[in-house]
Amino acid sequence: MQSLNLEPGVFWDYSVSRYTKGNMAPLAILLQDNHNVNVNVLLLVGWCLENNFIINLPQLKAVIEASSSVEEKLKVHRAKRKAAHPDKGAGPAVYAALKAEELELEREQQRDIVAAFNEQSVVHLGQAQLTTGSVFNASVAAFINAYVLRDNAEARRLVSLVIKELS
Repeated sequence: MQSLNLEPGVFWDYSVSRYTKGNMAPLAILLQDNHNVNVNVLLLVGWCLENNFIINLPQLKAVIEASSSVEEKLKVHRAKRKAAHPDKGAGPAVYAALKAEELELEREQQRDIVAAFNEQSVVHLGQAQLTTGSVFNASVAAFINAYVLRDNAEARRLVSLVIKELS
């Protein structure tokens, strides 16, 4: 086990780079809107996969709990932003301002997520295990269990597609 000091700015940069890659954004939004998944937590699991860290279910639940107060604010704000879409009669400036506010809430949530993650003693897989490609990263199983997706074939398919987007 290894304590970690993931920096919020590093995680934000990682998140932006992955979220804007390929089909990641639409897949993540489907998981968010249809399966109540926190996209920032999903991105943290992606970071764990890419950096050979394993976050187990209790640790992931602690991270999710730390993100919950901002998650509620985000849900309310997201609904407000969607209702103010220019296609629905609101001006582009109003929509842009709401989008900027939402991004600030996302950053706030990521700071909470990183702080909670840094408190965990996560397992780091060695480089030898990384190069073999034969190691299953249990972070994915923790994520599926934390969001109760085990019996949801569509959600599991979307998670698999997200993981493929990372590679």
